[in-house]
Amino acid sequence: MAVGDAIANLLASQGAEVHREYYLNDTGAQLEKFAASLLARYMGDPVPDDGYRGEYVVEMAERMRAELGAGVTAERAGEWGCGDIVRQLREDLGRIGVHFDMWFSEKLLHERGDVAEVLDLLDARGVSYEREGARWLRSTDFGDPRDRVLVRSDGATTYLCNDLAYHRDKLARGFTHLIDIWGADHHGQVKSLQAGMEALGYGPGEPEVILGQLVKLQRGGDEVRLSKRTGEMVALADILDEVDPDVCRMTFLLQGLDTAQTIDLAVVTEQSMENPVYYVQYAHARMASIERRAGEAGVTRRPLAEIDLSVLEDDRERDLLRSLAHYPDVVADAAARRAPHQIAHWVHDFAGRFHGFYRGCRVLTDDAP
Repeated sequence: MAVGDAIANLLASQGAEVHREYYLNDTGAQLEKFAASLLARYMGDPVPDDGYRGEYVVEMAERMRAELGAGVTAERAGEWGCGDIVRQLREDLGRIGVHFDMWFSEKLLHERGDVAEVLDLLDARGVSYEREGARWLRSTDFGDPRDRVLVRSDGATTYLCNDLAYHRDKLARGFTHLIDIWGADHHGQVKSLQAGMEALGYGPGEPEVILGQLVKLQRGGDEVRLSKRTGEMVALADILDEVDPDVCRMTFLLQGLDTAQTIDLAVVTEQSMENPVYYVQYAHARMASIERRAGEAGVTRRPLAEIDLSVLEDDRERDLLRSLAHYPDVVADAAARRAPHQIAHWVHDFAGRFHGFYRGCRVLTDDAP
């Protein structure tokens, strides 16, 4: 999420009008399993064999009972559970500065008939067919290795079918280019979605899909075990219980999405120059101290064109200015490449240059301002 938000910031810096949207999978078989698991915890019954067993479900059931009381149905449990998860997501993501303009419900696509419209349109364009009781997309006509199922033999639509309706809706709302952030485990579905959008009449390569690798957590070199909250993975809230939000966000941004990332909690919480985030924060603190002292002395900044740069005799002084001058190009390139880690690397590199300058050059002197 931090990477997607940073990419949005980069694109906005280059003049793009950016809309941030979270797509909620709030319908289908997985939601039914989740609702059944939540209701079982609420009733004190055994969780279904294929249900959700994390401690977070127990905590949610307790909150649901306190809020709704008795007599909750499976449908109501699913609705309440989705709302509670969104609330938690908003809070956790907000702590690292990630906010969405819209939380879009997949359920809405079914209720409005968008999914049915997609199926009718694909049929009218001659790119779908029936086989073995299921409806298929001729995705091989658009470069996919094999045709894909749109509607299963039991009548349930697939993720692909629903995703096509969602992306079609976004383009109908006036957006000109879509960027999805997916986990690397979904890499096999990228071409299927793009093929489906092309089958609907959109240009090839839409949406642009950026795949992110899973993050491996360690503490002092030892792998961090499963989250007590989820029972399946380490939750963002678990990390934020130990790590400052600013540290957490920058740590996520230090490596590219296409690179497997290992975060050692012992390192990122350590206040030493070995911690790359602390290294940057310490440079910022030194800069803020200089600015404060300059303000106290009545020094005001003047436009660079009015400054006599000949007084800068040390290479480290000139090096700082050259690095700053290069920054706009770094931002533009990072936006074009969808690579916010380039900014994080620039910031870390600039902090190192500044530390060298600070140690080797007198900042506060008796010279006339």
